Amino acid sequence: MNSSLDYLAYPVIVSNHRQTTAFRKKLDLGHYLSHRIRLQTAKPAVDTKPPMAHTHLVLKLSKLQWEQNKIDKIEFENKQLCAKIASAHRGPARVDCWNAYFSKSLNREMRNRELMRITLENQAILRRLGDRKSHYERKVTEIDWQNSRRYIRNTTRYLVSQDE
Repeated sequence: MNSSLDYLAYPVIVSNHRQTTAFRKKLDLGHYLSHRIRLQTAKPAVDTKPPMAHTHLVLKLSKLQWEQNKIDKIEFENKQLCAKIASAHRGPARVDCWNAYFSKSLNREMRNRELMRITLENQAILRRLGDRKSHYERKVTEIDWQNSRRYIRNTTRYLVSQDE
């Protein structure tokens, strides 16, 4: 409040002592100061605080445990591989990847019987082919070849080479 000026909020006409300017100024100043204190201590009606953070949503312990187990498993496998590599470098060269399993087939006997039948049929066909005599006569074919070469020589203008 401006104390250098006269307090002119109320008229100068005074009917009793409570309407005097100085007294009214004192009352107004008290009301004003209490109003300022209430404004400073007033709380907002709207909650502007951030929402409450739930630790189980931010810090996921099961995920951290799963990741730690995964890292432990990888480290264990790495140690095993390092041990294998070290033993391979120290010792003599040897094969350590033998497969100890055998293929199990449900129709192996039937396939073996079919293979034996086909093999016997092939041997019989081979025997029959070996027993057969050729019905082509080599001498007749040779004579026919010589005749055709003679005809070609007689009809061509240039001589055919002898090695053909």
